[in-house]
Amino acid sequence: MSLTLSTSTLQDYPARYLAAWNQRDIATALMVVHPQVHWVDPLLPQPLTDHDGAAAFFVGAWQGFPDLTFHAVGDPLVDIQAGRVAAEWRMTGTHTGEFPPGAPISGNAFEVFGTDVWQVDADGRATSVRAYYDSLTLLRAIGLAGNSAGGQS
Repeated sequence: MSLTLSTSTLQDYPARYLAAWNQRDIATALMVVHPQVHWVDPLLPQPLTDHDGAAAFFVGAWQGFPDLTFHAVGDPLVDIQAGRVAAEWRMTGTHTGEFPPGAPISGNAFEVFGTDVWQVDADGRATSVRAYYDSLTLLRAIGLAGNSAGGQS
């Protein structure tokens, strides 16, 4: 195990994380996440805290959106002193599987922009993942939320 977190480990982490989502192999995906992770996402009712939760989230998203793809937007922002890195991304996909569980399949495509902030250990695994995106944009695109504002129809 490494004792020192390098700038390159942080700089390279977002690309590794997005590639983990895009390749759809759970063993590979879990290699970028620490076994005791603290993962917060707008679509999760509570933070994920371990590999079991992370695996369920990866697999559920891949089943609901078989063509789910993340694209990096710009260069990551690195805070070497805090062991943190942030990066913007664009997520695209089509709702052709059941996600969330029990929801009707819409067949709708979506595009959502967001940013993740990761705390990364010296071995290049996220100990913390904090996702920031407008989940309502995603839910509207796949037909699970209305498009009107202010309660008027």
